[in-house]
Amino acid sequence: MIYTGMSRPIAVMGREITFFNQRCRDWTHPYEWKAGDGDNLSNSGCGVFGLCHAAQWLTGRAFDPEEWADFSVANGGRGDDGTDRPGLLHGLMATGRNVETGLRYEEDGLRNDLDTLFAFLMAEKGVSLCNLRVGHIVCLIAAREREGQREVLAIDSYSESASDRVKDMVTELVPDTEIVWPVRNAAGLVTGSCVSSAAFWAKIETVKDFNLLYRL
Repeated sequence: MIYTGMSRPIAVMGREITFFNQRCRDWTHPYEWKAGDGDNLSNSGCGVFGLCHAAQWLTGRAFDPEEWADFSVANGGRGDDGTDRPGLLHGLMATGRNVETGLRYEEDGLRNDLDTLFAFLMAEKGVSLCNLRVGHIVCLIAAREREGQREVLAIDSYSESASDRVKDMVTELVPDTEIVWPVRNAAGLVTGSCVSSAAFWAKIETVKDFNLLYRL
């Protein structure tokens, strides 16, 4: 079995973007809360990958996660449990680097009004960073209503469409975005593999909190 590497192109809604695969252990670039704690992009970088996916969706240009990990650490974006999204977005605005990422953040912190999120994405005003489960950040790029159910389209660096924590809220997988990753036992030995999708539609109710990123 050949496992998917650090990145791969995927097609979503007729557009090709570079998907950054957080499950790949080769993402060893440091992303530390405190110097020497050993955290890296593979085990802590979902917010950085989410920003890169959001920025590419808005600009059409691929970004370097390692560069943005360093930016996040240096500009208040690294929190004690991962990426501090308001902190990272404030850093973008304060340094003017939001312009190159194609977004504007209105300094309104974390939000939970799903009506606002749905209307924002339906109007194609921009994209969103959110939690689909506690502790993990994904990028939302679109919304739709189907059979009376409001849904959001996620690009998920950890491709959790098959996870017990998310799968019951997944309504449709985006074709040809599969990620194959190894299953390891307690000793770290590969015992099998699992397939999940990098992009998928999910019920809007699974969104725990979010930031709105306005298109420039």
